[in-house]
Amino acid sequence: MIGYLQELRARAVKFEMTEIPAKIDSIVEAVIYGHALPAYAREELDLIWLEVEAEEEAWLEPPTEEELKLLHPNFDV
Repeated sequence: MIGYLQELRARAVKFEMTEIPAKIDSIVEAVIYGHALPAYAREELDLIWLEVEAEEEAWLEPPTEEELKLLHPNFDV
């Protein structure tokens, strides 16, 4: 599980999802102190994983012509 959490944290940081590491810490802390069941924590972590994957797909998608014009107004597309 630790490798899973490390990878999840690294991917979130890579895609500038700054709130994700805090969510992960909160979930792990809740399990450690007995405020949450591990099964529910795993479900939450899986949802976070899907959120990070969706953000990754958005980053990998090439910009549209309109987005390029906004980013580079002096460049003809």
